[in-house]
Amino acid sequence: MISEHFDIRTRINMKLALDRVCRNRPDGADHRFRKSVAENIIRCALNGRTGIGQLVDAGERAMIRTRGERTPA
Repeated sequence: MISEHFDIRTRINMKLALDRVCRNRPDGADHRFRKSVAENIIRCALNGRTGIGQLVDAGERAMIRTRGERTPA
């Protein structure tokens, strides 16, 4: 569980990062999209990068990767 690995400040930053990346996106409410973004944010935090900017960047990288996977070749 996430609460076992992270302190309250980090968990708040992670939630804020997820919300910032997903808000105002056409697919921002899509479960698969949010899951992909959240997983990247979690990986970032597990590597010790817990600042809000670092977490948002990680989420945005996931967003770009996820969008690329959906684009037909």
